[in-house]
Amino acid sequence: MLRTQVLVIGCGPAGSTASRFLADNNIDTILVERDLTYIKPCGGGIPSICLQEMSISEEAIVKKKIKKMIMVSPKGERVYVDLTGGYLCITERGLFDAKLREIAQKKGASIIEAEFLRFEKTGKEIVSSIKNKATGEEIKIKSDYVIAADGITFKAGSSIKHDKPDCLYTISAHIKLPIQEDSEDACEFWCGSLHAPGFYSWIFPSTKYASIGTGGHNGRELQTLLERFIMRRFNMPLKDFKSQNFLTKTRAFKIPQWHGTLFNIKNILFAGDAASTVMPVSYEGIYYAMKSGEFAANAIIENRPSVYKKLWNSRFRNRFLLMSKIRNHLFKDDEHLEKFISIHKHQEAQEIAMRLWLRKDTGKSSLISYLSFFRHLLKF
Repeated sequence: MLRTQVLVIGCGPAGSTASRFLADNNIDTILVERDLTYIKPCGGGIPSICLQEMSISEEAIVKKKIKKMIMVSPKGERVYVDLTGGYLCITERGLFDAKLREIAQKKGASIIEAEFLRFEKTGKEIVSSIKNKATGEEIKIKSDYVIAADGITFKAGSSIKHDKPDCLYTISAHIKLPIQEDSEDACEFWCGSLHAPGFYSWIFPSTKYASIGTGGHNGRELQTLLERFIMRRFNMPLKDFKSQNFLTKTRAFKIPQWHGTLFNIKNILFAGDAASTVMPVSYEGIYYAMKSGEFAANAIIENRPSVYKKLWNSRFRNRFLLMSKIRNHLFKDDEHLEKFISIHKHQEAQEIAMRLWLRKDTGKSSLISYLSFFRHLLKF
């Protein structure tokens, strides 16, 4: 049996970030990942402030810096937004996740490629069973704490009989850039129930390809939704896209919906997608996953698991609540989505949005201004 102070389950942004902070504070940490070659489907867009806050060099992991955004309404109205005070870093998730693991390992965390199987014992001490990928051997690890950062699979949470989070469904692929010659070097967000009911469709340009995708509430509709989006955006049927090798193989994935209720169950802490730390409306996950990992680590460093919830709520709860209200009000049909896009024609709304989304302004004034702006225009 192995012994460690903290076992971290999952090597994504949340787990690797938590391991980095723990190891940097001389806390013995084992990081377990089922498959180190796995690359999560993802647009790969990260606000530049995220890398700055986490002291991560952009060199070698940032493929493109995007400084413009295009929002398109269901009726086709376009709103162009300059990303002032920052930019969107486009990276490849495999490369990015590997870099975060490398940082954690250099700080002193141990990494084992193994699958978490179950908790054998919970309480003051936790005993976890894992299956080594290389040898097939089942290994038991005793720890004082566990950080469950195993994503939407939620295997650690299920092992203690906790309900899985509610989810949205997405489908994504890469397209070759020649098909993009008629567009600006900008991230595109397309709204409309035809191809993204209750969600949005996107295009994120990288160096030799662009990430394209869409989503909704029904996983069975994903292929149809993508086909409709490609037809709308490029005026080309999906079959022609595929026949000309413009499109890579599509991949479906779930995105958790935030409720803000799961932080820790005694000395088992949940982070990243396992804790549903995905911002409503934008559905941005990487930055908030990393911050959840940092906060969970800080709570363990203080030896007070309840600190995790306090740190998270102090920093993010109000803005997540606001975005939940906006999502519920504005993403329920195309008529409301037209209003949502129209709001962002106003320079004041764009500036407030950039402070909150791009620059991660923590001041209450930005949040209040954004809420007041929506109340004024939509009277809700």
